[in-house]
Amino acid sequence: MSTLLRLATVVMLSIAFQGVAMAADEKPCHESADDAAIARCRAAVTSGAVTPRDLASMLWERGRNTMRADDLDGALTDLDAAIAVDPTFAAAFNSRGVALRRQQRYEKALADFDAAMRLDPANAIFPANRGRTWQEMRDLDHAMADYDRALRLDPKQLTALYGRAMVHHARRELDAAIAGFNAALAIDPNNAIGLANRADAFDDKGEFDRAIRDYSEALRIDAHYAAARIGRGRAYQEMGNYGAAIADYSAVLAIDPKDVYALHNRAAAYVRTGDFDSAIADASQSIALDPNDSTAYLNRGSAHAFKRDYASAIADYSQALRVNPDDVDALTARGRAYEEIRDFDHASADYARALKLKPQAREIRERLEKTRQRMR
Repeated sequence: MSTLLRLATVVMLSIAFQGVAMAADEKPCHESADDAAIARCRAAVTSGAVTPRDLASMLWERGRNTMRADDLDGALTDLDAAIAVDPTFAAAFNSRGVALRRQQRYEKALADFDAAMRLDPANAIFPANRGRTWQEMRDLDHAMADYDRALRLDPKQLTALYGRAMVHHARRELDAAIAGFNAALAIDPNNAIGLANRADAFDDKGEFDRAIRDYSEALRIDAHYAAARIGRGRAYQEMGNYGAAIADYSAVLAIDPKDVYALHNRAAAYVRTGDFDSAIADASQSIALDPNDSTAYLNRGSAHAFKRDYASAIADYSQALRVNPDDVDALTARGRAYEEIRDFDHASADYARALKLKPQAREIRERLEKTRQRMR
């Protein structure tokens, strides 16, 4: 299960201020963009001393800085004003689109990127940002088309390179995804997010050694990158190195005790090491934080089953199935627990349902046949 990760930071277009040449003390649109400075700049526009683009640029710059401080509403106020002053300012439309996308107001964001592209069709960041918006909307075809358009304009456009690789990964085109991340990281080698994303692709491909190398490099760049540490722990776990996995999950939980991914992954690792009480404690904490975490119920159920507390195991597997009725693992595990208490009717029903969901599963088919024999 790959941890959800962010795309690389969007690169913004820088636009030089334009205006009438003035002495240093006569540049009202070239000082810090506080309210008083903007008021002086507005007055200068009215008098004809500077162009509307000077004021729009000042508002745009303040809007960008406000967005960097995560005040999206404040950023939108300035960006709206910049566009009102100069409706031909493509970069302001682009920045407003980014703010709207971050608020998940996707249709309005798309409209702003459309406007930016009409005003400046040669700028690669605009279709790249529109592609990212389509991707967040899960429209991968439109996203890929925009990333391709951006890369035709600029083959080194990083938002598009990373975005296209992410689309390939989402489509399970793992070799293409890895090639895409390779191209981006050749330009941007110290991008921890890009390294972790490539590691995810290696992990999904089963190349755990290469995944661990990328996760480790991402952590060298950013030691507090929790998603990379959880990813590395997962790769260690898949290789059977449960001690290293537990160490990575524990490092994450030392910083954030409420990280449910680290909790239920560590619970699964504890089950594999035979530390069932620790597994139950982690899974219980995960469930307290997220009562709909089906993985935590499954892990706690497994720990109870290993302790031969089959009633508690069945209760947990049933809770996992309440959250996800088509969880084949939970159905199979509950079937085994029913077998242990010789409730072959319920065991058979669980195996039959699991086999219907996964008809090629030979082990489930064999368990169903043996259980039915015991019922005779």
